[in-house]
Amino acid sequence: MRRVLVVYWMVISLVAAGQEQDPKAILDKMSSVYKAMPGYEIGFVQKILSESEVIDRLTGEASVSKDKFMIKFQDQHIYCNGTVLWTYLVESQELTISNFEPDEAVINPSNVYDIYKEGFTYEYKRQDNINGELVHVVELTSTDEDADFTNVIMYISQKTSYLKAWDLVDYAGAKTAFEVSSFKPNVTFADGFFEFDEEKNPVTYREDLRN
Repeated sequence: MRRVLVVYWMVISLVAAGQEQDPKAILDKMSSVYKAMPGYEIGFVQKILSESEVIDRLTGEASVSKDKFMIKFQDQHIYCNGTVLWTYLVESQELTISNFEPDEAVINPSNVYDIYKEGFTYEYKRQDNINGELVHVVELTSTDEDADFTNVIMYISQKTSYLKAWDLVDYAGAKTAFEVSSFKPNVTFADGFFEFDEEKNPVTYREDLRN
């Protein structure tokens, strides 16, 4: 009986220690780690969920440098040089050009590690394990009624402070899960990398929505 009680109190102590984690300190550390990099590349998996069951998996990749990013996801390629946004549909060869409005994009690869700073409250939920790596689980709750998502659940590496996965929850309670499948930190990109090159990509339809 004594041994059972000792184990019980050890479990209680570990749970209490997890609850005492400071979510702001964890998020601040994550933000500072990414901001210190000249750039990075990630591969990711998007899981389509239905009642918590994975019904499909989609893969993509992204390159990021400060406020610039490039995403290749399925048939869609997105380029952003910080001021201009190019959206290219590969199969139909359609290109749309617009001004990049970061305030309108709640979550994009260049700000995902900073979104907690405005429009969200946050709470430390628990410790977890992703592919053998211990992570902090921090949940962000939106304070903006017009936001696309009510909650963002972040899984942050305890060792590196890298974002290993994140879940987006909408107003209907539907969840979209993302997991980082590969990560290359401290990458330097050539000039023009984040701008669409019409000489390398055939365009049959072009629409320019810039002011």
